[in-house]
Amino acid sequence: MINDVVAQPTHLRDALALLRDVELPRGDFPDGLVVCGIGGSALAGEIAAAIIGPRARRPLQTVRGYLPEPWVGRGTFVFCPSYSGNADTTLEYFAAAHAVGATTVGLTSGGRLAELAGRLGLPLVRVPVGFQPRALTSYSIVAALCCAAAAGVGPDLREEVAEAADFLDELVREWGPESPADSLAKSLARAFHETPVMIYGSGPTTPVAHRWKTQLNETGKKVAFSSELLEADHHELCIWGHLREPGSWSAIFLEDRTDQHPRAVRRMELTAEIIAGTPAPTYWISARGETRAQRILSLVLLADFVSVYTAALSGCDPSDIELISRLNELVG
Repeated sequence: MINDVVAQPTHLRDALALLRDVELPRGDFPDGLVVCGIGGSALAGEIAAAIIGPRARRPLQTVRGYLPEPWVGRGTFVFCPSYSGNADTTLEYFAAAHAVGATTVGLTSGGRLAELAGRLGLPLVRVPVGFQPRALTSYSIVAALCCAAAAGVGPDLREEVAEAADFLDELVREWGPESPADSLAKSLARAFHETPVMIYGSGPTTPVAHRWKTQLNETGKKVAFSSELLEADHHELCIWGHLREPGSWSAIFLEDRTDQHPRAVRRMELTAEIIAGTPAPTYWISARGETRAQRILSLVLLADFVSVYTAALSGCDPSDIELISRLNELVG
């Protein structure tokens, strides 16, 4: 698993090379792009939307469900990533979106999605086999960005992603397994690996906060939740003053001053100050980089390293997904 995290910059480059050889549909899509998926596949759509940010010209929505919304049709570009190709929600949405006339593209390593796309004659992005699905989220992010460009939802950001991959090479050296014991990723893992954690994002860091949560859950086998500011300030903030034991929870704040609204940053600072005045420790993490892609993907990379280090500290196998596999077998 740590090797897959270290390879994240390479995955971005490989995904860019792969997408160069895929003929994506192009046209006028007034309803924008819909990304349908579960887990890392769905997060890829939300992270892609954060990278595009204010450069978006049309809507980019992520859905986690079986059936398309009533407005999905000929004016909609639909992208359905499923690494295994067997996610029942994605399969049903893919077929239903095609049936109502949406332009539909899939991404998978094989499975029933590959069979369905072949039978319907629909475009398909084939990704490498043999990985944990969450380890190849970079492929889905790049594919979502390319679909957004093809649909006229956002600009062509392939060059920005390539530059981000080079930047992540530097961060891998700074945070990776050969880094000092006091590197940021290792220090964070040690700081809160024994306590449940709440990760706060705002604006473009909201989907990244969710990535932190899912990676700490699935890879680190750790109780973690994510929440969005400013919404959390209107209800959730109340709970922090009622913790039963000092240090029983921790709070993480993901900040990107370049892309977040100044008042949102100020609210985040004040929220962190209030929580720091309770028995809960707080951690402030700033995005790194010059471009939106660099800043968003730097936080994604850090989450992945922290989650693996958390598993190591807890003596857990970061690749173990026995309960998820059991549920998928039951669902069928």
